[in-house]
Amino acid sequence: MQKGITLFFVFLGSFCTTYGQSDSLVTDTTAYNPKDDFSISAFPLVFYLPETGLAFGGVGITVFNIGKEKAWRKSSVQLGLAYTLKKQILIFTPYELYFKQKWKLNGELGYYRYFYNYYGIGVDSDEEDLETYDANFPRILSTLSYRVTPSFLLGVQYRFDHFDIPRTDSLLSANNPVGIDGGTLSTIGISASYDTRDDIFYPRKGVLANFTAEKSANYTGASFDYALIQLDVNYYQTIKGNHILATNFFTGSTIGDSPFFSYYYFSSGKRGRGFNDRRFIDKNISMLQVEYRFPIYKRFRGAAFSSIGSVGNTYGESFTNRKLWSYGGGLRFQLSKKQMSHVRLDVARSYEGFQFYVTIGEAF
Repeated sequence: MQKGITLFFVFLGSFCTTYGQSDSLVTDTTAYNPKDDFSISAFPLVFYLPETGLAFGGVGITVFNIGKEKAWRKSSVQLGLAYTLKKQILIFTPYELYFKQKWKLNGELGYYRYFYNYYGIGVDSDEEDLETYDANFPRILSTLSYRVTPSFLLGVQYRFDHFDIPRTDSLLSANNPVGIDGGTLSTIGISASYDTRDDIFYPRKGVLANFTAEKSANYTGASFDYALIQLDVNYYQTIKGNHILATNFFTGSTIGDSPFFSYYYFSSGKRGRGFNDRRFIDKNISMLQVEYRFPIYKRFRGAAFSSIGSVGNTYGESFTNRKLWSYGGGLRFQLSKKQMSHVRLDVARSYEGFQFYVTIGEAF
């Protein structure tokens, strides 16, 4: 079957409509105007993927402050839409909302009519065994957190995906993993977050660490009985001027009968760039990523990155199985002069060849 290369090849352009915005600290909240912290960026896209054909879409980003008093961070909501000539639909709305000085609500609403790669399960799956399966599903992901200290948040979260898989191919049918007939993911969980970043879009210093524990069972409304624990840690350090070293460590473990479409995987545009989408999947994962970010000219920036890690049926195997290593570089363009959000073009290479990515926002 056709070897998937994730490639967006045409970016039509961008237009940004930005209303006045102030980054200064507000000491007199009675004089604060929330409209001063409001901006909108929007841009049309045309892209191509071998598995989708020609596709059309658009992305918009809104940054604002909620309430009459200035929150400790600005809120943001994004809206992405895409339609392909193969009648695939992607609608996604990630959001990150900050209320006054204590509450944070973040997550994603979406609907996807798509198909995914399947090579088998485990680090020893063969690239030549590529096949795809259809998936139609809505998504709800929401985490409500309370700010215990200026940098530490505790929260509760809910995740919902309902997978309808109307078609499977030979390998998937032969493997017959849990979830082959689709089903509902409905989990409840707890989260803990430590956040000292100086900017949510393009941090120059600080730490963002997220710990999550989730449970899926009949009483949560799910079709599957399993639990997962994962840790995602980002560290940002300014080396000199606007040169930044960003490091990410991600690890996760699944216990129980989780469906194969919820397994951890290498790779994506955010983790393990350089391998095809979902090239390796399994119940456990451990991964380290490093990225050097540097200025080029005005609103253009560059990056060089590398990642290494593995997946495994047990958590220990995610460290002892053979390593999946990749590296690459990329170009960034800042969409708005007042917000450090970027269009990101990355080229990554692994032992299986090159992969290309064009998307919005940093990998981590």
